[in-house]
Amino acid sequence: MTHLEAAPKPNRVLAGIAGGLTLLRFAAVVPFVALLVDVERGSSLGARVALAALFAAVAASDFLDGRLARRAGAATARGARADAAADIVFNFASLCAGAWLGLLGPWVAAAMLVLGGRFLLRIRDAPTVVATERREDPMGKLAGVVYYALVGWMVAEVAIGGVLGRRALALGGDAVFLYTLVAFWTGRSRPMSSRRP
Repeated sequence: MTHLEAAPKPNRVLAGIAGGLTLLRFAAVVPFVALLVDVERGSSLGARVALAALFAAVAASDFLDGRLARRAGAATARGARADAAADIVFNFASLCAGAWLGLLGPWVAAAMLVLGGRFLLRIRDAPTVVATERREDPMGKLAGVVYYALVGWMVAEVAIGGVLGRRALALGGDAVFLYTLVAFWTGRSRPMSSRRP
């Protein structure tokens, strides 16, 4: 293949699945929060299973959407921004619900929103996926994983009960809050956004 030949066309089926997985996280916010509240108030086994299954589907969608987009040859900066926004919206709504139910302190959701918002500001003008990835910071990226883990812990505690106890969950939320502050502080010197990668 010479440099004059056209690049391979993106696989539209895989690209469509990747985009659908990202949209799933946006669409799951309201039913997930409703199920979380319902289960915490003592609903049926079916609702508990549905809550756990929906969380598993959301977590799997976050794991798969970017990988499928890259495999399809359809990874874009716009898709990366949508992926990040879906994570932020889902986790923020879930942590807010946890705070409303008294499972976590409200400061956990507030700190997550500030860190996530800063990340979105950094990548808003990134022209390519590579430029978007260059603007990530490792501690902030790990924070995204930690938020999902905290929401998963909350789901396990509400749906199964007695995993580690409500007090341990609240303390775990406080630990995530402190980690978020550290991630925000250490990443503050990175440029917010530039026109060039």
